[in-house]
Amino acid sequence: MAVSTAVALSACVPQAHVDAGGPSKDSDATQSATFVAVVDGDTIETSAGTARLIGIDTPERGECGHDQASAAISGVLAPGDLVTLELPVGQNDQDKHGRLIRYVTTPGGVDLGLLQLEAGNAVARYDSRDGYPAHPREPDYHSSQLATAGPDGSVITAGCQAAAIAPPAVADRWWEQYSSCTKLKRNDVGDPIGPFDRNDPAQAEIYDWFAHRTGNGGDGDGDGLACE
Repeated sequence: MAVSTAVALSACVPQAHVDAGGPSKDSDATQSATFVAVVDGDTIETSAGTARLIGIDTPERGECGHDQASAAISGVLAPGDLVTLELPVGQNDQDKHGRLIRYVTTPGGVDLGLLQLEAGNAVARYDSRDGYPAHPREPDYHSSQLATAGPDGSVITAGCQAAAIAPPAVADRWWEQYSSCTKLKRNDVGDPIGPFDRNDPAQAEIYDWFAHRTGNGGDGDGDGLACE
C-alpha cells in the first residue's frame, strides 16, 4: 500500500521541461566553445561547429576587404581561446548550410559582429529589415555600420570605399616646373640638373622638355644632351 501511494504521489509532481531538440523557446541559449579557426569575416570554426555571426555580412573570398575582415577576427582570437556562443530567442538555430547562427563573444567581452561593423568590415544584414528574424542587437548593429552594400548586394567595406574614391596616382613630372635649364640648375630641392640624354629611355621625356618644349633650346649644340 505504501509503495502504491508513493507511486501515485510521484505522478502528481511537475517534471522539469527538457527540450532535447534545441534551445529553450523562452530564454537565450548560451554555451562555451573553443575557437579553432577563421573561415572568413563572418564565420568561424569552433569545437561546437561552424558558427555564422548573427546579423552581419562581410566580403566574400576574392572580394575587396575579405582579407582585412578575416584578419580582424584573428586579431582578437587565437586557436584554443574559449568563446561564448549565444542564440537569442526567436533566432533560427542553423542556416541553410548547417552553420550555427550565433552571437560570438571573445574572452575579453568583444562581440565579433559589432567589432566588424565598427571596423567598417561588414554591413548589418539578415535581420528583420530584410525578412529574417529580429535579434536584440539589431538597432546597435545598424547604427554602428560604416560599410555599404553595393548595387549587386556585395559588401563594400570602409577601406574599399576609400580606395575607390582615391584619385589615381599622377606621375611626378618634376621637370615641368622649370622653364629653362638655367632655372633647373638653380634649384635647391635636389632635382637632377642634367645633362639628360635623349637616347636614355629614363631621360627621354626630360630631354624633350628642355630641348624642345620650354622654348629655350636646352640642347643648343644638338648633341643629344640637354642641360649640359
